[in-house]
Amino acid sequence: MAWSHVATHSTAIIFSAFMAGAMLVGCSSTPEPQPESSKQEIRQDSDRFFKKMNQEEGQKSPSP
Repeated sequence: MAWSHVATHSTAIIFSAFMAGAMLVGCSSTPEPQPESSKQEIRQDSDRFFKKMNQEEGQKSPSP
């Protein structure tokens, strides 16, 4: 039992309308702007990163 062309076209139109509506609703909300980090916060984060990186590097190198 094959679908008629009318049923196929109407199904495609309904599906397209549903997808367009979903995209409009999903893309309409804007994300909240993140507060900018101060230079001190950036410096503290980078210091923590390098300290952790040095600790990991020390764990990887074998002791003589």
